[in-house]
Amino acid sequence: MATSYGVVEGKWDGTVKEYLGIPYAAPPLGELRWADPQPPAAWDGVRDAKYKGHACTQWATGIPAFSPSEDCLTLNIWVPEGEGPHPVMFWVHGGAQAAGSSNELQYDGRKLAQAQNVIVVSANYRLLISGFFALPALGSGEALSGNQAIKDLVAALQWVHTEIRQFGGDPGNVTVFGESAGSTNTCALLATPKTQSPEPLLHKAIMQSGACDTLGIMSLEQAQQIGQDLLQELGCLASPEPLQCARDLPIEDIRRAKKYDLFTSFVWTLDEWPYRPGLVVDGDLFPASPIELVAQRQGEIPILLGTNLDEGSLFAGFLAHPDDAEGYAELMEQRYPGQGQAITERYPLTDYANAGAAHAQVRGDLIMKCPTLNMARVYSSHNNVWLYSLEQNVFSVVMEVVSLGFKRNAPELGVFHTADIGYLFEFPLLSALVSDSDRRVRDLFQQAWGNFARNGNPNGEGVPYWEPFDPARNNYLVIQGDAENRDDFRQGACDYWFQVGYGF
Repeated sequence: MATSYGVVEGKWDGTVKEYLGIPYAAPPLGELRWADPQPPAAWDGVRDAKYKGHACTQWATGIPAFSPSEDCLTLNIWVPEGEGPHPVMFWVHGGAQAAGSSNELQYDGRKLAQAQNVIVVSANYRLLISGFFALPALGSGEALSGNQAIKDLVAALQWVHTEIRQFGGDPGNVTVFGESAGSTNTCALLATPKTQSPEPLLHKAIMQSGACDTLGIMSLEQAQQIGQDLLQELGCLASPEPLQCARDLPIEDIRRAKKYDLFTSFVWTLDEWPYRPGLVVDGDLFPASPIELVAQRQGEIPILLGTNLDEGSLFAGFLAHPDDAEGYAELMEQRYPGQGQAITERYPLTDYANAGAAHAQVRGDLIMKCPTLNMARVYSSHNNVWLYSLEQNVFSVVMEVVSLGFKRNAPELGVFHTADIGYLFEFPLLSALVSDSDRRVRDLFQQAWGNFARNGNPNGEGVPYWEPFDPARNNYLVIQGDAENRDDFRQGACDYWFQVGYGF
């Protein structure tokens, strides 16, 4: 297959063609560490595209990654058989902006591409300090505005816009979809003017368990102060050329200073993170807050978004919980200073199996469900929106192993954070497909997402009627073996968090 940079040779399994590890930008090494992504170099001859490229440098341990490296800005393409042009679905992986890659087994795009006759693209992007590092101009170095991760994804979408027609894709019909931090980044791509002009790079968006402000939004001054604090810790701030000093350090030296365990971080608040990632209102990629920018979008791009029933189980399970109401109240006050009484009144221990289950509901609302509901409400004033809640009983080999690390009085896993991925990409180790009901949920996910990618509406063949979101009703589709439309998503629980603030 010919691209503007050279010829790539993928592989064919009889139904889907795979093109893996294609560079969409130059390796961000040396002087390009923290720089805006640059075009990839052209190559002579035929480039082998049968194997995935490196994962980006992982700052959080816990998710196995294939040969992580700074040289990681590649993408993967799955092309179904048959004549195009096919709709394009561009996947953005999660991992708390600190871990993960598009190379993970659960993100294999073959089955979705085949089932829905769409092209699936996935891309790696820089993470944590590599992907969210801002700095004022120091010495003779340039100022950095952060958001490198989002700039990478914009560059990958630009590559898709220019090249995907060669693979049988329609550059005028691109759906960006992502989960968790990938959903936050999908929201960022929806918000930034860089995907709107000079030509639109995305036409629909699907946000699974995350919104623009799930991980917080920072001013440029805040982000640049975090960058200076890091340089101080690395011993570079006193250098005549602080940025160059940091660029000259081996990436492992920087990683060693901020490496942490991903699953432990689930119970943290933002100020407990060893390094805070986040979207930066930089005056360029985001001339205003991303939430303000998405609120200004008028009718061009529909969105589909939602969460899982037990989002908070992973975000509370790794913290030990007390046995009684008094201890629960003390823990809530400790974790959420000044809010303990309000939280225990709204989430009384008597409504839950134990304190861990109560806290899991708090965390699920705070981090995932209320940001998602707010996004639906804000965006629906001028655009078409569909909201869902995955509530299918699920068994997961992977998460059962992960939950062995849960602490005392932990919540049940339930319909955990990331359960949707196993259904969507048909990865049974994450979400088992053992019953007819499980298989109906898989089919609904794939068909509704495919319908949306084709037509901007999840309704159609194979999907029970899904009512568009109405902010007067806060209505949503319950995705389970027998799907149904309901009203009052979270039944007013988010009203409190809308007043006091939400997110990590």
